Amino acid sequence: MVVTDTFSRFARRMSSTQGFPYVVIAETPNPIRQLEPEALRPRAEAMIQTVIDGLTLPPAEIQARMKDVVEQIHPQGVARSTIPV
Repeated sequence: MVVTDTFSRFARRMSSTQGFPYVVIAETPNPIRQLEPEALRPRAEAMIQTVIDGLTLPPAEIQARMKDVVEQIHPQGVARSTIPV
């Protein structure tokens, strides 16, 4: 998944409610809306290895690399349904 940093936590929580808690998220600084192609290219190049990893690494390796996102997937003190409403 490719998102701007503003939406990365939302993307992580939404993907976890859909059964993909360890989806690989490539993020870039917000905003990108009015950037020219020459400004977007370095951002895309900075994310390309993350995209490649998300498409090629085995699920166990992806999960092992994401120990730090567990708090985003299951925030402490937040009770919520496992089914999107």
